[in-house]
Amino acid sequence: MKDFSGVWVAMVSPWNKKKREPDHVAIEGLVTRLSDTGIAGLFILGTTGEGTLLSPEDRKRFAESVVTRAGRLPVIVHTGHDRTEVAYDLSRHAAKIGAAGVAAAPPCRYRFTSEELQAHYLEIASAAGDLPFFLYDIPATTGNPLSASLLTALRTAAANVVGAKISRGDWEAWEGYLDVAEEFTLLVGKDEMGFPLLLLGGSGLVSSCANIFPELYVALYHAAMNGDIALGRKIQELITELCRVTRRGHVPTIKRALSIMGQEVGDPLPPLRPLPPAENSGLSAQLTAIQTKAAQWVEKGG
Repeated sequence: MKDFSGVWVAMVSPWNKKKREPDHVAIEGLVTRLSDTGIAGLFILGTTGEGTLLSPEDRKRFAESVVTRAGRLPVIVHTGHDRTEVAYDLSRHAAKIGAAGVAAAPPCRYRFTSEELQAHYLEIASAAGDLPFFLYDIPATTGNPLSASLLTALRTAAANVVGAKISRGDWEAWEGYLDVAEEFTLLVGKDEMGFPLLLLGGSGLVSSCANIFPELYVALYHAAMNGDIALGRKIQELITELCRVTRRGHVPTIKRALSIMGQEVGDPLPPLRPLPPAENSGLSAQLTAIQTKAAQWVEKGG
């Protein structure tokens, strides 16, 4: 099985709203920007990727564009949907186009039992065939928390269930996941907790802010793997500051930050609205300050 450890960028989704299609030029530019930074790969069409704001067919077209342009970078495609049959179809499509893995957040709106969630996930994991499959645990947006026990139960019935992207900050849930860290790939989706969770057994990170400063997250990962507590704490403090500046990965802010840094990715998808232009100068100054600190710390970590 592929090694999924390391830093995965929760990639934003450049979209041409006039043509109603993926912005292929912007996608290629962003992939090029990220490709030589030491990241493990791309995580697309999740929360940062605005996947739920696109139709299933548009999600397929976007995934095809990214996988085609990703080159050596592996791509995990988020295929979660409220309807099991749609998630099944998206997962099958991801396998067909050559994705490296599939991840799926649970359906939202309704509250589901563990048995209902297990049935849902077994169905869509089967659609991925041999493709590695990840749970995506993000209860703040789905209202349906997942668990290590669900992950373990799914593995007994589906061998391609290999891990989870866990975007939650409650230690009780994390204790359960860390108990099975030797059996599964655990990808941390909570930037502010990245360093301690990597030290405790997390396999890697999936971050929206890594769109902006991917090398900073790679340095954090290496500090954790090398047991460099002093450096890791400094980098974690800077990442926490970056989270504050971007409003914890607020999509309009992430997209504007990339624009400020010279990488055009377009506006967020409606009903999300672009960041007001009046905020550009303040955001630019804060990004410059973070970039200056990151340069010296990343160099020390390298």
